[in-house]
Amino acid sequence: MPGIDYLVLDDALRDSDARALFDRAVQEIRDGVAVTQKLSRGSGFAVEGQGILGTAVLEYGIGLIPADEFTCDSAQDLTERTRVLLGWHTISSTLREWVDQRLCAPYFTNQGSEWEPDWQLHAGAETGHVPESFLRFACYVAIGELKFGPSYASVSAHRIFDWVTKLGSALPAQLQKHGTGELPTELAAYRGTGDATGVTAKANDALATVRIAIKNETEQSYAAVLEYLVRLLDTTDFPRSYALEFRGPTKQYLPIPGLPKKGVHQLFACAASYPALWPQIARYASAAMGEYDWYTNLDGEHCAMPGTFAVFALGITAEAAAHPEVVRLVQSYLDEVDGEHQSVQGRFVEAYIDTHGFDATSLGYLLSCAGNIQQLRHRKGYAAQIANAESLGALMSLRESAGNREASGVAALSANLQGESVSDYAWRHALYAIWGEAAEQRDTDGQLGSTIIARAPEELRPLLAAVFA
Repeated sequence: MPGIDYLVLDDALRDSDARALFDRAVQEIRDGVAVTQKLSRGSGFAVEGQGILGTAVLEYGIGLIPADEFTCDSAQDLTERTRVLLGWHTISSTLREWVDQRLCAPYFTNQGSEWEPDWQLHAGAETGHVPESFLRFACYVAIGELKFGPSYASVSAHRIFDWVTKLGSALPAQLQKHGTGELPTELAAYRGTGDATGVTAKANDALATVRIAIKNETEQSYAAVLEYLVRLLDTTDFPRSYALEFRGPTKQYLPIPGLPKKGVHQLFACAASYPALWPQIARYASAAMGEYDWYTNLDGEHCAMPGTFAVFALGITAEAAAHPEVVRLVQSYLDEVDGEHQSVQGRFVEAYIDTHGFDATSLGYLLSCAGNIQQLRHRKGYAAQIANAESLGALMSLRESAGNREASGVAALSANLQGESVSDYAWRHALYAIWGEAAEQRDTDGQLGSTIIARAPEELRPLLAAVFA
C-alpha cells in the first residue's frame, strides 16, 4: 500500500523474515520490554528498527493459533499487556473481529436486520465442539468493552455475552451474578459498621452496576457511601459508564425542574444537605466525570454523564455554590459533557440563573452551556433580568474568554454548518437564550439586536451595542 512504512499482518503471512520480527514483538510485549512507536497511520511497535502495526501484532499473537492450542490465559495476558501499551480503543476492533470469526460466523446467523439484529444458531450447529478457552476469552473481550470502551460498547459486550450463552456456557450468567471476581471483596459487597451501620453497597463489574442502600438518614451514612464510590472509581478499573442505583429513607431532590427523580439524584441531593460532605461530593464528581461516559440507567432526555447530580447538588446549594472550587468544578463539568447527546445541563443553568440572577458566575455557566448543547432554551424573563449595567458589563467581560475556550464537538459542528467561528456560535447561542429571536434580527444596516438596543433605556444602549457588535 502506498505510504505504508511499517509491517502489517500480510507481511508475516508471506515472509519468514517478517514473521520472525512479529514473533520478537510478541515476546517483547510478554516480557514487558516492548518499544511503542507512532506510525504514519496508527501506532505500533519497533523491533530492530522496523515498525510493526500494533493491531497486526495482536492479531498475529492470538488470531493464528489453532483451536486446540489456544489458551485463554495466554491470550488474555498478551491482550492486557498490549492494552496497557496502546490503549483499548486501538485494539478493540481487532478483538471484536476475533470473536466474530471464532464464535459468530461459524455458529450464528442474523435473522433480524442490520439495525435490529437477531442472532440465532445455525440449524444443526454443533456447539459442543466450541473450546472452553474461546468462550472464556470472548467474555474477557466483552468485559473489556464495558470497562474500557465508550458507553455504546455495552452493545457489543452484551451481544458477545448472548452468543456465549447460546453456545451453552454458564459463564455469562455467573459473571452477571457475581462479577469478574477481580474487585476487592470489600468493594464487591460493602456493609457499613459503627456510625455507618445500615449502609450496604454491591458492585458488579461485569454488569457495570452499583446498588447502594442506607437505612439511617445521617451524615455518617452518606460519608461512607461517598468514600465507597471514590474508592471504587479511583482504585479499580470499574467500568466508567455504569448504573448507579440508590435507596434511602429521605425522598429529597434538587430544586432543578426537569431532572429525573431517580435514586442517583436523591443520593446527592440528600448528601449535599451536610456541608461537611461537600469536599467528598466534589471528589466523587471529579473521579466520575468522562465526556463519553454515562449513567446507564438514565436515557432519553434524562441521559447524564457520571458525576452530574453531584455537580448539580454543589452548584445549586447557595452556600456551596459561592466557593471558587465549586465554580471551577461546575465550569469544568459544563465544558466536558457530551453536549451533542446530553441536555440536562441546560436545566441546571436555568435553575442557577433563577436563584442568582445574571452575575459573572451565572453568565459564565450560560456561555459554557451555550457552546456545548444542541439547544439552549430562550426564557422570556431573561431580557428584563439582564437589563442592568452590572449584568451587561459582566456579559461583555466574558466575550473574549469565549474565543479562548476549547471548542466542544457540538459547537465545532454547528459553527461549521453555519459558516461561522466557534466563539461566534457560542456567543450567538447565549444571546438567543437571553433575548430570543430578537437577538438574531438585523436592521437595514446589518446591525444585530437593533430592536433590543432601540427599546432599552438610554444608559444601557452603549453596553447593548457592544454586546451585539
